[in-house]
Amino acid sequence: MFHIKICGVLLKTDIDAVHQAGGDAVGLNFYPPSVRYLDPQAAGTRVLSAYAADCGLYRVGVFVNEPADSIREVIAEVGLDAIQLHGDELVSDVPVWTKLGLPLMRAVKIPGDKLSETEIEDRVRPWIDAGCHVLLDADAGSAHGGIGRSLDWDSLRDWSARFAAVRWTLAGGLRPENVAEAIRVSGARSVDVASGVESPRGQKSAALIAAFCKQAKNAFG
Repeated sequence: MFHIKICGVLLKTDIDAVHQAGGDAVGLNFYPPSVRYLDPQAAGTRVLSAYAADCGLYRVGVFVNEPADSIREVIAEVGLDAIQLHGDELVSDVPVWTKLGLPLMRAVKIPGDKLSETEIEDRVRPWIDAGCHVLLDADAGSAHGGIGRSLDWDSLRDWSARFAAVRWTLAGGLRPENVAEAIRVSGARSVDVASGVESPRGQKSAALIAAFCKQAKNAFG
């Protein structure tokens, strides 16, 4: 699907920074309370999405507890390559989202404490079996991600080693200075970052994006 996703882009200059740094995906956030929110009805959002596509970037729409019909409208209005569910959605509703015709990513919220392989597997397996790509993120409560809280990478390493066939994405508290270690320790196949490449919060930094992508690419080899 992708290796390096920069989530919460707002400007063409953000897209340029991702493209030039070697990232291969961007997240377009359609959750209104977020500081990274994009209005799907705004002409600028359509332009931004089209620009990302022209740069060869994979466009992931991030939704929180949004009805399938609303997501369908955003897809038609903006243009997306995948759907990321980042709220309290139920696995039983996956068939409804599957009908939208795009790959599904599910953000599975994991406590930052050390967890056993079984505890992690119990959280992610229903979504994997339903056909979703799982993104493991720190449980941020009502904030629904983007707060810079890290997971226990050692726990993820143990789980990932046991279930090596599962492709998954690591998020939560990643920054240029720790992403290489996070990949090495956890065994992640891809990474997702939002606040870790921002200065100030909500504004992407081209320098931080470049540093993050460089470290991640080196770690992936």
